[in-house]
Amino acid sequence: MTRHVRGMVWGLAVAGALVLAFAGLLGSGVLAGSGGGSSDIETQWAVSGHANEELAKEEATVEMRQAGAASCARCHASQGFQAWVAQLQAGQPGNLLGPDGKPASVEYMQSLGLTTAQVKPIDCDACHTETYELRIAGSTPMLPSGFAAHGVGSGALCMTCHNTRNGKVAWNATDPGRFTAPHHSAQADVIMGQNAYFVNVDAASFISPHAAFTGDACVTCHFELGEDGHKFEASRKVCVDCHGPEYTAARVEGPTRELLARTAKAYNERFMALYASKVKTADLWDPDTDKTSAGAPLDGTSIAGVELTAIHGQQGLKMTLRDGQVVYSQLAGLKGSDGKPVVPTSDPLVRGAWNYLMILWDGSYGVHNPAYTRAVLLATESALAQRP
Repeated sequence: MTRHVRGMVWGLAVAGALVLAFAGLLGSGVLAGSGGGSSDIETQWAVSGHANEELAKEEATVEMRQAGAASCARCHASQGFQAWVAQLQAGQPGNLLGPDGKPASVEYMQSLGLTTAQVKPIDCDACHTETYELRIAGSTPMLPSGFAAHGVGSGALCMTCHNTRNGKVAWNATDPGRFTAPHHSAQADVIMGQNAYFVNVDAASFISPHAAFTGDACVTCHFELGEDGHKFEASRKVCVDCHGPEYTAARVEGPTRELLARTAKAYNERFMALYASKVKTADLWDPDTDKTSAGAPLDGTSIAGVELTAIHGQQGLKMTLRDGQVVYSQLAGLKGSDGKPVVPTSDPLVRGAWNYLMILWDGSYGVHNPAYTRAVLLATESALAQRP
C-alpha cells in the first residue's frame, strides 16, 4: 500500500507535470474519499475487512482448501483475484483456470502464492493496476451470480466479488434442485435487484437508484462520501446528507428488520409444522471444531425451534432442542426413516431460505435497495405461510 502513496508523493515533489495525473486519479475515485478523516490510506485499509490475513489463509490457500482454493481464492486473496480478473474479462466467471485452460491445479495455485506462507489479503494490488487504475470499472463482465452490472462506475469493482456467486436464479422455479445458500456479502444482487425467488425480477427493473444514479454505486457512499475512504464504511450520516435531515438509515432499517423477523418466524413455523417430527438423524456440525458427525441420531420431536444459517455454503439450521441444547446441521443432513432429506428441494423452505439469507447478508437492512428488499421479504413470507 505504502509504495503507491510514496511513489505519488515523490513524483509530485520532483515533477510538476504529474499534477495533472494526480488530479485524474482523484477524479476517478481512486484516491478520493478520505472525507476529512485520516489521509493514511494504509492505516484505513488495515482496519477494513479486506486486510484480513487470517481469512485469506483460511479460505484461499491450498493447505486449507486443496483444489477448492480455485473457488475461494478468486475473492479472498490478492494473487487469486488478479489471476481471475483476466479470466473473468474473457468470459470465464467460474473457478480459477490454469494456463492450459483447465481447472487450476494445486501446483499452479502454489506458483501464484496461494499458500499460507505467501498469500495476501485483498490489498492495493488486487484492486489497482501498476498505474493506479481500477482493474474493473464502468460495467462488470458476467459475474458468478449469473448477471452483469452495467453503468455502475467504480462500483463495478466491488460488485465483482460482492455477489451471491452461485449462478442465476430463476425467480419462478418450483424446484431449485439444490440446498445451496447464497454467498455472504450479497450486495450486488440486492442493489441490482437480481436473483430472488417469488418476485418477477425479469418483468420489472428492481435496480436501486443507489446503483443507477449515484455515479459510482457502492463507491459513492462507502468511499467517496465516507469519512475514511479505504475503510469502505459508509458513514451513518450519508443518507441524511443526500436525502435530508429526517431521512436517516434507521428509518429504512427498522421496517426491514421487522420483515426479516417475520420471515424467520414464518420459516420456523413451516418447518416445525411440516417437517420437524419426521427427523430421525442429522449430520450434526460442531461450529467450534468444524467437524461433522454424519447420521447422528436426532429425535425430531425434541426440536423446539430453528433459525436459518449456512454451513459450508449450504443452507443450514441452528436447532434449539427442548432441553435447551443447541445443535447445527445442513438442511440436507436432516433425514427421515428412509434415509432421505425430510425437506425436499421443491418446498418453499428452500427458496425462502435463499431469499432470507441473501437479504440478511446484504447487510444494509434495506438501505441498498428498499423497494426490492421489501418485495422479496413480503413475497417470501407469503410463500412460507402457504400449507400443502
